[in-house]
Amino acid sequence: MINHIAQGARYAIQKREVVTRKDRLIATLIAILAAFIVSGILMKMAGASVWEAFAALFGGAFGGQRSLLETLVKTTPLLLTAEAVALTFQGKIWNIGAEGQLFSGAMAAYWTYTLFQHLPPAPLFVLVVLGGFLGGAICGALAGILKARFNVDVIISTVLINYVVNYFLSFMLSATGPWRSPESYYPHTPEIDNAARWLILIPKSRLHLGFLIAVGVVAGMYFLLKKTVFGMKIRSMGFNPTASTFRGIDTKRVMIITMLISGGIAGLAGVSEVFGVQYRLRPDISPGYGFTGIIVAILGGLHPLGVAIAAFFFGGLLNGSVRMQILTRVPVALVDVIQAIILLFLLTAQVIARYRLVRVKPC
Repeated sequence: MINHIAQGARYAIQKREVVTRKDRLIATLIAILAAFIVSGILMKMAGASVWEAFAALFGGAFGGQRSLLETLVKTTPLLLTAEAVALTFQGKIWNIGAEGQLFSGAMAAYWTYTLFQHLPPAPLFVLVVLGGFLGGAICGALAGILKARFNVDVIISTVLINYVVNYFLSFMLSATGPWRSPESYYPHTPEIDNAARWLILIPKSRLHLGFLIAVGVVAGMYFLLKKTVFGMKIRSMGFNPTASTFRGIDTKRVMIITMLISGGIAGLAGVSEVFGVQYRLRPDISPGYGFTGIIVAILGGLHPLGVAIAAFFFGGLLNGSVRMQILTRVPVALVDVIQAIILLFLLTAQVIARYRLVRVKPC
């Protein structure tokens, strides 16, 4: 069906009956290319050489083993938060609280560590991971319960929970807080013991065991969404919640469990940063991984494997931005602008992919 024909026009806009993966892929690649063109213009306005800036950005991200390994370190928390967001978005549950769930998981993991730090490394590792998962899961489940039982909008509840978690962490690390290191002026905890630190996978790098956990989460998400009945219920609810209810699916129960799992996965991102990278709990363990994870999830098409590729790409942007700033004096904040531009172009491309330009045959 031709949706719009301008008078005297030889071409018209036609809505596609089916949008194939190829159509979406082409639209996505065009959107990324257009985003980098606009970003190049901004770099030029900042007084930097566009080619040198992009060369420094991608060289710092993927130019050599050391850069590549550090990119994987940045990819790990992004991958976890993005998979957490993608899971809920599959069911049209708009979880915007991955950042708060990340910090909640980090706090719960650190609290677990303080209780059981006398244990051997293996059981301590298991307890810390479980504690972090539960910490994030509680925040996620709370938002799910508020929506299921009291119809509180998930966007509002998750954003507000972010603030609650942030202020609670600030209290725990304040000058009179119980977790504040007495040996430092800065708000952070004492360093965790060497025995509790996560295993480094490759010598002389910071790539830690959390990366393997993130890869395992990708495989788990794929299996859950594509191979299980519960995954089918999530996708069905996202496609049409009313029809899902008439099919006998308990959408409220599915929503709560989905938010619980999502929050737990985001919580693992906080655990990986504390026990794999920072080795202490501090307010800046995340430069916004939870919010960036939303962009990554959308860029990956909410597919577990697509999200993994997008997380690697954005991990490279974060890692390469440091080298770009040093060599070209382009502000690191410009990387945030690039991410926002990519998201805007991507959302536009997803809409455009539903239509095509066709030639109108003359009467």
